[in-house]
Amino acid sequence: MSYKTGEDLIFALVKTATNFNTNNTYQANWKALNKGKDDHYAILRSGESTVEWITLRGYITHYQTIIEIWQRYRDDSTTQTTLYGYIGNILDKLQGTPKLGDKGSTIQDSSVSVANTPEEMWTNNANGPSWLRWKITVKWDELSSI
Repeated sequence: MSYKTGEDLIFALVKTATNFNTNNTYQANWKALNKGKDDHYAILRSGESTVEWITLRGYITHYQTIIEIWQRYRDDSTTQTTLYGYIGNILDKLQGTPKLGDKGSTIQDSSVSVANTPEEMWTNNANGPSWLRWKITVKWDELSSI
């Protein structure tokens, strides 16, 4: 397995979360924020990774995948409430799948954390925030041998 294979498993799970699908879920593609028709998006990207040797021939790679949840800004009350709902939908999907859908024994475990607070994202010449973005970090471990 590789990082890409693991991210693809996460991508498949996110696309099946309530309110997410192939039209608003992407891998490292932020162009949809400017061109897409949806008011919310999930964009996956890679995070940190480290290797831990556990034997002379075996190691665990600790990966992170960041899921950025974007909600187009409407007003001060409904935008954040809607974003909270989308975060909950994705957490429900991920937390119920600790091996991220891996049918074999490569992925050993996963955990999910959410950033403290959403971030207001501004575009040029905006009179206020254009998007709210909140990050979910999925940490997952892959067992490998040489």
